[in-house]
Amino acid sequence: MAHFLVEYRELGNADGRAAKRPEHIAYRKGLGSAMPLAGPLLDDAGEAVGSVVILEADDQPAAEALAAADPYVAAGVIELLSVRRYRIAAMKPPA
Repeated sequence: MAHFLVEYRELGNADGRAAKRPEHIAYRKGLGSAMPLAGPLLDDAGEAVGSVVILEADDQPAAEALAAADPYVAAGVIELLSVRRYRIAAMKPPA
């Protein structure tokens, strides 16, 4: 299994975000150990402008399929910007 860094961009769809949030959370939780890290990208005011996710998948096409299957993508809440192979060199749990 390989790791992939996925970058999404927020599209400013607050209504879509609220409507799809339960599906989005369930999807991400359902990935289990295939998603070792996820979190928002923040602007200077602390507002989310996107997100970064680390996914574990067999190959690039599988990682792209997982990234695109997030319900927020189909709902127009976030846009999938990139899926790139990534190597975790060190990982320290948050305090």
